Amino acid sequence: MCKKPCSECPWVVRNKFNDMIIEHSKKYDKAHNCHMIPQQKRGPLWDVKEETKCAGRKKFEKEC
Repeated sequence: MCKKPCSECPWVVRNKFNDMIIEHSKKYDKAHNCHMIPQQKRGPLWDVKEETKCAGRKKFEKEC
């Protein structure tokens, strides 16, 4: 859906909660869905579909 991280992406906006999402994602090498997409369309945060995958995480994966 999104080509670049949204303005509220955990990979862009840093706070304690977002840092926990990022650290979990890195620790378990697990992607997550964009939290800006309504849950009815994306499903649970960690039940990843390629079309709803977080753009910030995609960018991180390309850099590694």
